[in-house]
Amino acid sequence: MFAKLTTVAAVATLVSFSAFAQTSGDTASETTNAADQAQMMQMDEATGNVFYSDMKARTLRPESEWAKNWAGLTDEQRAKIKSDCSTNGATARSEGDTRVCEWAGNN
Repeated sequence: MFAKLTTVAAVATLVSFSAFAQTSGDTASETTNAADQAQMMQMDEATGNVFYSDMKARTLRPESEWAKNWAGLTDEQRAKIKSDCSTNGATARSEGDTRVCEWAGNN
């Protein structure tokens, strides 16, 4: 009887530990995704499409396309991007947004 009770207790411990480990991993993943989102500059679709072919996945277009797309923006849209770049410090940006800001600052 003692052996059965010990076996049941051991199985219950393993099952509960597995569930805990899985839950902890999900929470860490959600935290990482939230941190990644916080690092991205907020752009509307019109301005984001100048630099990104997929805004959700933040897939950069080739830089050779940027100048043509940039010329299609209004002065206000260009000023907003430059303002957002200067407001959002370099340490708080994604790598893609950093490249965008460096390029926009020179154009």
